[in-house]
Amino acid sequence: MKMPLSLLSLLALLCSLVFSTVPVRADHHAKDTAPLLQTGDRVALVGGGLIERARLNGHLETALTVGAGPKVTGLKFRNLGWSGDTVFNDARSYFGKPKEGRDRLKKIIGEWKPNVVLLNYGAEVALSEGRAWTDEASASKRSAGNWDESVAVFLEGYAKMIEEIRKDAGEGLREIVVVVPPPFENLGSPLPDHRESNRRMAKVRDALQGFAKENKARFIDLFGAMGGDEFDGKVPAQSLTHDGLHFTEPGYRELAVQLAIGVGYGTSPSGPLAEKLREGIIEKNRLFFHRWRPANETYLYLFRKHEQGRNAKEIPQFDPIIEEREREIEQLRNQLLKNSQG
Repeated sequence: MKMPLSLLSLLALLCSLVFSTVPVRADHHAKDTAPLLQTGDRVALVGGGLIERARLNGHLETALTVGAGPKVTGLKFRNLGWSGDTVFNDARSYFGKPKEGRDRLKKIIGEWKPNVVLLNYGAEVALSEGRAWTDEASASKRSAGNWDESVAVFLEGYAKMIEEIRKDAGEGLREIVVVVPPPFENLGSPLPDHRESNRRMAKVRDALQGFAKENKARFIDLFGAMGGDEFDGKVPAQSLTHDGLHFTEPGYRELAVQLAIGVGYGTSPSGPLAEKLREGIIEKNRLFFHRWRPANETYLYLFRKHEQGRNAKEIPQFDPIIEEREREIEQLRNQLLKNSQG
């Protein structure tokens, strides 16, 4: 059984990953000359609430699928975000032990076999101030002694998650992208003042830069790209969030622009056809959500399946419907790119 980090190993990890990393200032995105997406890629978006809510507006996926350009075709995306998720994935469990959450992610990664995985974690540790984290060894909660120790536990769990994703995705996995969360907003009293949270988020970002390099992953700094380093605590004239944390639809539009820039893509075309494409992506995401996370899962698969388990056979019937939506998305995407080229 893996033993918890000793104090000595924690200090060593902190020195190598937190304090000795070079802060990102001049360039918010680590550049990579190779294109991120290739023809036929299966892409997984993994993270907490920021990623899960992205399925409801489609901006992130639209920016990536259009930004890849006309020479890249047949892209397919799956939003695997889960609100409240951490790098230990314990929020993904239902009625069992926290480990069930990690197993749930492993299962869907193993089924989907993505070629590219975008990971978005870190906001939770910036907000935590040293609260409890999941101990991977025992799958139970343990309290970090201070915030620096929380960062070390976070990075340890993140590395383990990436290791598991690589194993479950198989040889087809080509790219893992570590996406730093965007900054928090101050919207005035009675909502929280996020100046200290953003200072911690900057430290998490700096740690993730070295972490991404060590784990052979791309690095995208949404925190810096969206003004985190210049954050002064003032209430913005035009807010991008509802409450300082959860992004509005215009906020996701800006996030999508910065994500596309981070992977080396340009701004996506706009207009009625682009909006129709985005609406098609939203509908596809809705169908996949019900395929992957049916509302009555307790009755279909778990301890009440003796009541309605016979209906579980209907869940795979979503698959051909999703595939048809994906064909429509591909047609709209190709037409949009053709029109934008004149």
